[in-house]
Amino acid sequence: MRFRHLLAIPLFCAALWGQDAALKDTFLQAKALWATQGDREGASARFDGVVAALAPKAGGLEPEWIQILCESYNWLAVLDDRGVQTKPRAQVRLQALMDLNPDFEVDRALTSQRLAALFDRMKGEKYALVKLSYAPVGGRLLVDGRPGAPLPRKYLAFGIHKLTYTRPGHAPAEIALELGPRDVKSADFKLARTASTLTLYVQPGDVEILLDGQSLGYAIGKAGSDAAPLALPLGLRPEELSAAFVIPELAPGKHRLELRAPCFRTRTIELGAELATPAADHTLEPIRMEPSRGTLSVNSAWPGGELFLSGQSRGPLPVADLPVCSGSYDLLVRFPAGGFAQRITVEEGQSLALEARPKPRLAFAGLEGGDFTGRARFLAQLEALGDRLQPLAYLPARPDEPPAEALARLKASREAELVLIARPVPDKIIHRVELVLATLDGEEARLVVKPLEQDPLGSLAARLNAVPRLQRPGLGLSVLDVPSEPGPWVLAASAPALKAGIQIGKPLLQVQGKPVPTAQGLQRLVEAAQGPVSVSQEGATASLPLQMEALEIPLGSPDFCYPAVLAQLRLQYAGAKGDEANLIKLNQALVLMQFRKYDKAIELLRDARLSTLHGVSQGTLDYHTGLCFLHLGTSYHSEAGQAFRQALKYPQSTLLGPDGPLVAPLARQALEDLK
Repeated sequence: MRFRHLLAIPLFCAALWGQDAALKDTFLQAKALWATQGDREGASARFDGVVAALAPKAGGLEPEWIQILCESYNWLAVLDDRGVQTKPRAQVRLQALMDLNPDFEVDRALTSQRLAALFDRMKGEKYALVKLSYAPVGGRLLVDGRPGAPLPRKYLAFGIHKLTYTRPGHAPAEIALELGPRDVKSADFKLARTASTLTLYVQPGDVEILLDGQSLGYAIGKAGSDAAPLALPLGLRPEELSAAFVIPELAPGKHRLELRAPCFRTRTIELGAELATPAADHTLEPIRMEPSRGTLSVNSAWPGGELFLSGQSRGPLPVADLPVCSGSYDLLVRFPAGGFAQRITVEEGQSLALEARPKPRLAFAGLEGGDFTGRARFLAQLEALGDRLQPLAYLPARPDEPPAEALARLKASREAELVLIARPVPDKIIHRVELVLATLDGEEARLVVKPLEQDPLGSLAARLNAVPRLQRPGLGLSVLDVPSEPGPWVLAASAPALKAGIQIGKPLLQVQGKPVPTAQGLQRLVEAAQGPVSVSQEGATASLPLQMEALEIPLGSPDFCYPAVLAQLRLQYAGAKGDEANLIKLNQALVLMQFRKYDKAIELLRDARLSTLHGVSQGTLDYHTGLCFLHLGTSYHSEAGQAFRQALKYPQSTLLGPDGPLVAPLARQALEDLK
């Protein structure tokens, strides 16, 4: 029978681990089995289960559970003492009890006189009795720096001990005792009050408490039954309140109390001077925090985005009307390529909606080479470069990762679209550093800077922040400044412009009723217009609607960093459709041509089709296709000629923009050169 009970203990303990209510029930069942039924084996098995569950974590148990464990040892000692075979274990149980809590007193009504005398003798061999008194009560006792309950009687091991009694609002008191066998000594603590105290209970818990702007910590835990008189009048259970939070020293004068917690309104309480003087203990009525929330919606035309708020994933996009605690967040959307980051503030009761557009990620792989003058300063500037960049998401270098390893990692993981490496230029005295910025596919740009200059990264930051436009507002006209003419000369016009009355080969005299002598002045007026634009030629006036006109990215300009431009274009294409997508392909091809990747450029150009016939349009695509074939060598002259002949079909197509050179004359000359 006993063996059967012991087999059940491991399974029993596994079921009980972490289940407080079940463990307490088992403890009560064990006492009832012996007290009412006399079932010694059944009671022992259950007490053994309680001990097996609690003893391994005795060092971290709360006082309530230490009491249950001590009582279980007491009961097991009594039960073991009643069996011939188990009697030797009774002393082992008492020793375990004593080691756990020397201040525990065995139940004299339950424990036989012989067993109680054995317990007293064992305790007297190691511990001496100390009788304590406290004035005022309700403080905290430390024995040799370790906290303990302020009991009226304590048993301490032989030797020298320092007892310290503290209570908020009072000066602490210390007493040193030297204890030996059969000693019975007294320790009487009388504390002098020094200040007022203020006790708070908060619902819910985990609230930061600030006094006059200085954080005092957090109201945590749960209140006990002693808080019932405060909780019940508010319709709350004591456990719904935080544990008591005590402000131990309230200085004379008025004070401002603040309570802050995420998802709740900040509470401010003005404390009058009467709470501080005269010195006394004060308890405020429990403070209820009011919820504070808003909603967040995040959409994107780019697929595959995942939303993160201050590092916590909130799921894939789109996210609609997500309930969010009011406050500030670091919002991040991770896309398969690129990322979107923004610092946002969600106001209470408000809805915030964002459109996430991914930015290329630029990863700094590190600074190569050894030490040189200004290295630490220059490296710090590189690490902080992201603060100066708007169109890019910047990823600083990982600590202690060599640049070569960082580059290999980035190429393998593709967690960035661009990589920046800094290399000192070899010389007797290093006073220049080469910055290499490249895509993961190898398109790169190099910039040599002097690390000791006031702002060595200014040029790089400016080039990275310069994002060329792909479109601008226009009137469907190609114009040219001609000497001695009173206004921009019309070279070509779209069908709607011709229908409105625009004449090719004549200058524009007025725009919006104002003289306009140059093409640049015309563009400024168009950029500022909000609706149809009035244009005059030789007394005739036409009203032309605003329309977006395609542009080519200027190549070879020192204003741009072309690997970054290429990365931008690749991301923009992911969310584009129709002519917008095909215009992006055209500009991608142009940048690849700058990097002499003509074969890849041809793939993009042949895959693109523009529906427009004026300005940067289908003829522009065909002309650039012919140029790429020319660069590939004589074996592709046939394909180049075919592309140039196709470009001739679009006489109103231009390069660069609507004001650029016409494609047809250039294509005709290219065909002549091929003969």
